[in-house]
Amino acid sequence: MKYSKSSFVLGALCAGLVFSAISSTAEARIGERRDSIERRLFSSGGIVYRDDVVEENRRKGMPYMAFFEYLPSSADVRIYYKTADGRRPSSKELEARRVLAGWDFHVVYVGGKSMLEVYKRSQGVSEHELNQLLMLNANGSFWKKIAKPKPSTGDKAKPSALGCDMETDNGQIRAKKLGGNGLIVVDAQLDELLADEKQADLVGKAPMSVSGF
Repeated sequence: MKYSKSSFVLGALCAGLVFSAISSTAEARIGERRDSIERRLFSSGGIVYRDDVVEENRRKGMPYMAFFEYLPSSADVRIYYKTADGRRPSSKELEARRVLAGWDFHVVYVGGKSMLEVYKRSQGVSEHELNQLLMLNANGSFWKKIAKPKPSTGDKAKPSALGCDMETDNGQIRAKKLGGNGLIVVDAQLDELLADEKQADLVGKAPMSVSGF
């Protein structure tokens, strides 16, 4: 499903993010091409959801839903499913339209490159699985907590559309746990851009919203 949205400026900036992602390492997930992701996923028994009803149900409550309108027209969302043991799910399982045991994997592609990913496990993510996911997405760096600015310094916190509280030491990728059953990983520049765009939109709409009071 594609979404035509947002300002020319955001579109141009996102295009720049995609260009810079091309130079990322082969192990990187954020910045990786769709065909590479799907080749690896499908070889491990993964499938892509093709039922519109199922796809719509899986998108409900996802943090990225609040920012669709700020994504450029080249944005494309795909939702995948993978069993925990690597077996390929049966057609009977997929026809049931229920939440399956295993993983839902959401990817927001911009210009054919992964810019945001959500890993959601139906029965909860163990600490070992979480650590593995973070390691796979470290892009040659390491993870650290995003430091909160000290009031005495006058520094401001970096805007984060998705409320991320972790980032790689090189500042390229951010992440946040989704309760006890998921992880969201996003390109750091895109996370900031979406936050800025959302804020500008709210500021612009405020006068009209309160007009007449």
